[in-house]
Amino acid sequence: DFLRGESRQESGVLLDINALVSTLCDDLHAVDDIVEVSGKADRPLLARPQAMRRCLANLLDNAVRYGKQPAGNNTGGHIRITLEDSAATLNLHIDDNGPGIPESELEQMFEPFRRGESSRNRATGGTGLGLAIARNLARAHGGDVTLSNRPEGGLRATLTLPRGLN
Repeated sequence: DFLRGESRQESGVLLDINALVSTLCDDLHAVDDIVEVSGKADRPLLARPQAMRRCLANLLDNAVRYGKQPAGNNTGGHIRITLEDSAATLNLHIDDNGPGIPESELEQMFEPFRRGESSRNRATGGTGLGLAIARNLARAHGGDVTLSNRPEGGLRATLTLPRGLN
């Protein structure tokens, strides 16, 4: 699906991003992950619903999987989602409390099959496609996904989407 560009086959609709974020958070709460949401989208966004769901789900999955304190309890994560809406863009920041990623490797994390966890153990890491797919889907919407280390520790994934005329 990643290589075929599945997102281009779906039609765009006015999507309630607040409802999508709420649904994804409910799914995480069901497995004991703690998610705090602040801010909101002021209006719907023209987007491909399944593609946007997959993009956000991949970013949240990474935050849960890799965002735990290195020396802490590995049951349940703590994630913060901040929505910032403006006339030009909608930004979704997903913050975790994990160890972060060395600055020199941040951009490399978007390469297909690149994993943040170096072992080959599927129980401790995924396939290495989540961030590549998320970025591909964001770019198909005219946006992007970036990663940055937070000064207080942890990683921030930022999904930026253009507002356009919707």
